[in-house]
Amino acid sequence: MTSLEIKFEVIKKWGSIKAGAETLETSRSALSYCIWKKRRSPELREKLAQALGMTVEELFGD
Repeated sequence: MTSLEIKFEVIKKWGSIKAGAETLETSRSALSYCIWKKRRSPELREKLAQALGMTVEELFGD
């Protein structure tokens, strides 16, 4: 998925990046960096993929 598609999935599920970050127990900026693929946090990528019902490979194309 593209970063924009991931962002839309997060907003569809939680309503905002901030709400998604709170649910995933991380900061808004950390989630944003993860979505836009600026930083690769394996733990956060795994949490996000599971929360969206996907694998890390499906979500980030790894």
